[in-house]
Amino acid sequence: MSSSTVKTDAQGLSAEDHKNKGNSALQSNQVSQAIEHYTAAINLDGTNVVYFSNRSAAYLKKNDAVNALADAESCIGLDPNFSKGYSRKGAALHAAKRYNDSIAAFQEGLSKFPSDAGLLNGLASVQKDQKSSSAPAASSPFANLFGPDLMTKIALNAKLRPYLNDADFVQKN
Repeated sequence: MSSSTVKTDAQGLSAEDHKNKGNSALQSNQVSQAIEHYTAAINLDGTNVVYFSNRSAAYLKKNDAVNALADAESCIGLDPNFSKGYSRKGAALHAAKRYNDSIAAFQEGLSKFPSDAGLLNGLASVQKDQKSSSAPAASSPFANLFGPDLMTKIALNAKLRPYLNDADFVQKN
């Protein structure tokens, strides 16, 4: 195969075709369809950081911070000089209410790209939410004993994740 040959799937679609279809689906709020297209693009070309970035955004739109974070980490792993990777990571951690980790991700990106608007806006947003979430609770002193992000932490832990499939464990009292 020469370097100019474009790899296609069984339908004859290239990774770029799938990316474009994913973008259209995401703009039409067809998030699951967008994720499928971005996944197909990644399967055809797992070295293109934009495909992971776009899928991360789609997962985030679906409120799936765990997968959004995984794709953001892939972005940074593939290209540490891709500023959107740090924005995606910060946004995923922010959505998971992991404020300190989110701030660290945005700051890491800003250390490389100090004037990046996405990173600056993301950092300001998470700092604002962190400040408002740390206001003292007026009710029980035990109300936030485990923190608002406990379930996210469990979901991100490979050993604890299976407990989330247990209805008795997940049930809120």
